[in-house]
Amino acid sequence: MSGLTVGYLSIDELILELKMTTGSDEEKTQANIVLPILHHNHWLLVTLLLMNAAAMETLPLTLNKLMPEYLAVIISVTLVLLFGEIIPQAVCTGPSQVKIASSIAPLTNVTYFLISNFHSF
Repeated sequence: MSGLTVGYLSIDELILELKMTTGSDEEKTQANIVLPILHHNHWLLVTLLLMNAAAMETLPLTLNKLMPEYLAVIISVTLVLLFGEIIPQAVCTGPSQVKIASSIAPLTNVTYFLISNFHSF
């Protein structure tokens, strides 16, 4: 979710609109998938931050039940830093940024739907 937050919110909507008019068929399809997600950028940000926080808090709590506390802290901090922050942000902001965003759009839409309808429960 951290990578998606940086990835989605760093996509320029003007670039997507240009891809929709002058890009290849694949780029047009990807832009058509990603652009509607970016239109509600505040809800997108809230959704991704809440899901990121839930994932980041679940790991140490789970590891704490499986091993001693000090080891759970060391392993969870290392895993979160590498696989939850550094690598996802590097991948999601690279040259395949729009391609990755469009391929993960179904998951983003599901989490967005769950979070945006949570207030009605």
